[in-house]
Amino acid sequence: MPPKHFGLCLALLIAAGAPPAGADAPAPGWDAVSAIFAKHCVRCHAGRDAARGLRLDSHAAALAGGERGVVLVPGDAAGSELIRRLRGESVPRMPFLSRPLPDEQIELIERWIEAGLPAS
Repeated sequence: MPPKHFGLCLALLIAAGAPPAGADAPAPGWDAVSAIFAKHCVRCHAGRDAARGLRLDSHAAALAGGERGVVLVPGDAAGSELIRRLRGESVPRMPFLSRPLPDEQIELIERWIEAGLPAS
C-alpha cells in the first residue's frame, strides 16, 4: 500500500515538472546513431563520392556537413537539416527513394543531437 501522502507527493512532482520516467536514461551515442546511418544512409553518404559531399560514415564527417554546410546543430534537433529531411519537412525527404525511417529511429537521432552529438 502506498504511503499516506503518496497522492500529494505525486501531484507536487507533476506540478513541478518532474521529468517523465526514463528521462534520465543516458543519451544515445555515435554507435547507436551510426548503426541507423549504416543501414539507411551510407549507401549514398559515404566515401569520396558521397552525395552533396555529406558523409555519414564517421562521427567527424557527420559533424562537418557537406557542400551545403552543416546538417547537425548540437543541442538543436529541430534546427538540424538532417532531422527536417528525415521528417519530410525539407525536400528531398531522406532516405531518398526509400521508406521513411521509423519514428523511433528519428527520435533516437533527435535525442543524440539534443545531447550535443556525443561521440560515445
